[in-house]
Amino acid sequence: MATPLPIPDTTITTTESPNTTQPTPTDPKTTTTTSTSTSTSEQEKEITNHLKQIYHQYRHTTSPTEKGTQFFSPIVIQICAPNPAYAATDRETIVRYVSEASSTLSRRGWYTIRPLTGSEQTHFETDEIVKYAGGVTVEELRRRKEVEGWVGMRVDLWWEGESESESGKDGEDGNGDGVMVKVQYWWRKEGEEGKWMQILHDIMYMGGWDGTEGTEGDEVLE
Repeated sequence: MATPLPIPDTTITTTESPNTTQPTPTDPKTTTTTSTSTSTSEQEKEITNHLKQIYHQYRHTTSPTEKGTQFFSPIVIQICAPNPAYAATDRETIVRYVSEASSTLSRRGWYTIRPLTGSEQTHFETDEIVKYAGGVTVEELRRRKEVEGWVGMRVDLWWEGESESESGKDGEDGNGDGVMVKVQYWWRKEGEEGKWMQILHDIMYMGGWDGTEGTEGDEVLE
């Protein structure tokens, strides 16, 4: 009689594999870039707020001489698109201009202020205009802006006219003898304390009210 063959053991033993899933590594370059971007944005915001504060102080300083000594760099210059000859190559000249405009500056006025955007950050009129400020060129101003760390702000200022009506309009049609000036102010840090001082006034418009009052900023200030 034949010996029966042994029945093989068909039990399947399974071994649970350990979880080998690894967390996705964070790209250090991405982390650094994001951190740097956030830091730069916060720094720019701090500078913007600081310049707004010191401009408000400048605006409410009544003495032209004090304006010059407290807020102007000794080598501040001025360029003026509507009247190129109304340029300046030093602080004393701009202080004189401010003094001569005291009758207008003493009227009730308003202003808006905001950071420069886009092409405004490299706009310095034309060589034909800026040459009146000591023979400088547009490229020279752009180079100084980069090397010296200039920061610019757009400021629109307007004052009521002597014939302002009770409605608050400057004359019956809003375009009487009120004055409006549009400027790109530029600051740079100076001295051991790194005080922000006005280094360039770029006057883009001087004239009457043109209907844009209050449109270049988040709020209208006096």
